[in-house]
Parts: sequence; C-alpha cells; structure tokens
Amino acid sequence: MLRLLEEWEFITRENNDKDFASADELGKGSLKATLVGHRVAELYLDPATAFFIITCLRRATQKLLSEFSFIQMASSCNEMRPLLSMRVADYDVVQEKALQYSDSILELEPSEFSEEYEEFLKSVKTAMFFQDWINEKDEEYLLETYNIRPGEIRVKLELADWLLYSSEELAKLLSFHPLIKEIVKMRFRLKHGAKEELLPLLKLKDIGRVRSRIMFKNGIRTITDVKNAEYTKLAYLL
Repeated sequence: MLRLLEEWEFITRENNDKDFASADELGKGSLKATLVGHRVAELYLDPATAFFIITCLRRATQKLLSEFSFIQMASSCNEMRPLLSMRVADYDVVQEKALQYSDSILELEPSEFSEEYEEFLKSVKTAMFFQDWINEKDEEYLLETYNIRPGEIRVKLELADWLLYSSEELAKLLSFHPLIKEIVKMRFRLKHGAKEELLPLLKLKDIGRVRSRIMFKNGIRTITDVKNAEYTKLAYLL
C-alpha cells in the first residue's frame, strides 16, 4: 500500500530503494504526505478514488467536455455505490447514451466482455439520472424512470456534491484552472436541479428552479431584467 501511495504521489518516503523490506523495517523510514496527499486525507477521500479523479481531470484537459463528463466521473467513484441497477430493458438505452457521450466521458470504457463493463453501464445510468435532474425532471418522473425515491435522490446529490467539491479542490492543487469553472457550475446545477440558462436567477435569495423557470418563461432572464421589472409583475409571477 505504501508503494502504491508513493506511485500515486500522495506520499514520499526515504529508504525506498529496496525491492523487499521486512515488517521490522517498514516503520523505520520516514513517511511524508505530499501536498495533494494531505488534501486527499482532509477531504476524507479513498486514495483510490482520489487517484481516479486526478486521472479523469488530466484526461479532461484534453477533451471536449459536456454536461455528462463530471457527473459520470462522480458516478464511477466507489463512494457513489450502490449505483442504479440495470434492468433488461435498460441496456440498449444506456449503451446508446454511452455512445452518444463517448468523446466526453472521462473514464476509459472497459471492454464489453470484461467484468467491469456492467459497473460501467451502471455508472452511465446513474449519470443519466443526474442529467435528468439538472434538466429539471421532477421527482415523480425520476421515480418512474429510475425507481429512485426522494430520500435516495437527496443522498445521491449530497454524495455527488462532495465528490465534485473534492474534484474542484484537486483541480486547484494541480493547476487545472480551466476545469474549475465547469465543476463549480455543475455543483450549482446539481444543487438546484436546473438548466444552465437559469443560473443567474438562481443566485437570488429564495428563488428555486420552479420560480426561476416561471420568471424565465415570462422574459425575466437576468439580474438586470429583475431590476427593471415592474414590482406588480414580479409579485404576480412569484
């Protein structure tokens, strides 16, 4: 495990030039967490998850990102388990979604003949649930489509926020600055369950996705529009 942590650049240690060390010798070398390793510990991330996220972030710098990129990455993390299960009727739909976003998915797709492929499809289906949520599907639709209840929805959203916050922090440490904006935006959309076009209105106090959608449909789409709107019109809409 120490060699693995060192390979992932989460720790550094002295006296590591031996191919084999006895149990008595293991505690004698000095161990020190790297800056990234220290932050991983502070975030309470499994090191394997942290390494997976870092690997995905590196790939993200070379890809054309979509709204599916980071939610599928979060869905692939061990902490998100159990993932949404696959039903027989799901396979074609989920595989089609994976193909649609193949250029922007940050995880390497395993061979369809491998044991990991089923878990990959589950992660894609879980990401589809998140995608429907941020595109303003209601809880009744999510229950019918994914058999996921309101309490489970909240748990998944909290986990996704934690994993994306951790991704944001790691991106800062590794100087992946162009990715930070996209991660922050996705966290905000997951929090409110809204499309990107509603983000300016959602920054207003006590305005959620329902009220902001009503305002948007009535031509109030920016903070400036809110300032210029007649009070009576706002009172009627809200």
